[in-house]
Amino acid sequence: MTESLHAAAGSSYGSIADRANQALLALADQADRKKTEVELNTISTACNRAEALTARLAHCSDSAAELAVRGVAYPRPSVPPQAIKSIPNLRRVATLATDPSQDLTERLRTGAVQESLKWAESTAKLLEQSLQKAGNAERERLQPEGLNQPIAAMPGSESLQVRISRIRSALSRPFTGPIDELPAAIDGWRQHASNWEDIQDELSRRLADLPPEIKAFIEAAASEGGAPWRMVTTAVREWLDTNARGDGYKVRKW
Repeated sequence: MTESLHAAAGSSYGSIADRANQALLALADQADRKKTEVELNTISTACNRAEALTARLAHCSDSAAELAVRGVAYPRPSVPPQAIKSIPNLRRVATLATDPSQDLTERLRTGAVQESLKWAESTAKLLEQSLQKAGNAERERLQPEGLNQPIAAMPGSESLQVRISRIRSALSRPFTGPIDELPAAIDGWRQHASNWEDIQDELSRRLADLPPEIKAFIEAAASEGGAPWRMVTTAVREWLDTNARGDGYKVRKW
C-alpha cells in the first residue's frame, strides 16, 4: 500500500512538473512574441519617421526649384552642424541594417539615430518656413495698390463684385498649406493680380460711359465718408430708380 501511495504521489508530482514546464514554455513564447512586437514597432516607427522626412525634404527641394523657375528667391536657412551630421549617421544605420549580425532595434534606439532624426525634422521645418516666407512675400508684392480700398459698386454687376471679393480674399490670406502646393498658390496669386487689373479697366470703362454727376455720385458713395445728400440730384435719383439700381445703396443719417 505504501508503494502505491509513493507511486501515486510521484505521478502527481510528475504531472505538476509537466504542467509547470508547459506554463514556463508558454510564458517564454509569449515573452518572445512580445519582444518581437516591440522590435517590429521600433523598426516601423523609425522607418515611418524616415519616410515622412524623406517626403518632406523632397517636397522642399521640388518647391524650391519651382519657385526658382518663377523667379521667386528664398533665403536658405542656416543649418546647424548637428543637422549636417545627421545625414551620414542615418546612412550608416541604413547600411548596418543589411548586416544580420547587427541588432537593428537596439541601434535604432541609440541617441545618435534619434538625434539624427530629430535634426532632420528640424531641417525640414526650417526649409518649409523659409519657402512659406518667400511665397508670402511674393503674395504681398503682388497686392495691387488700393486692394482694400472701397471700390465703386456698379449696380447690376453683382458678378463683378463677387470677383473683386474673391481676389481680395486670395491676395490677403497668407499661405499655410502643404509646401508642395506653394508653386500653384503663387500661380493663383499672379492670376488674381492680373484679373484685378482687368476689373479696374472694366470699372473705368463703365464709369466713363455715365453722365458726370452720376459718375461723381458713385465714386463718392464708394468712399469711406459716402456721398452727401446734396449729390443726390434729380438725374441721380432718376438713375437710381431705374431698373432698381438704388437697391444697392443705403441712406445713413449722421
